[in-house]
Amino acid sequence: MLGIVGLVLFFSIAFGIVLGALAIIFGALGRGKARRGEANNGGAALAGIIIGIVACTASVVMIFVYAMTGVDEDDEGQRDEPYDSTALVQARVLAEDSVRGA
Repeated sequence: MLGIVGLVLFFSIAFGIVLGALAIIFGALGRGKARRGEANNGGAALAGIIIGIVACTASVVMIFVYAMTGVDEDDEGQRDEPYDSTALVQARVLAEDSVRGA
């Protein structure tokens, strides 16, 4: 169950990694009990391990996706543009304003 929820919430990174890691841990514990004959849910435990690994991997990939796309929001919920405050853009805007006579 933790692996499924982690897989659904992988885009939030923290939930995907935490829930995926818990799914891997509990899946390994369940798999060990199934091998010892204390439980009969070896298949479900293996599925938890696999889905937990997928959730963690997808969350790590999302870290790189967020870093590469520059997705960031300021306090007002507006998306920050990565090149809004660079000197080149500011100089170009000032030059365009002086040509127009503003």
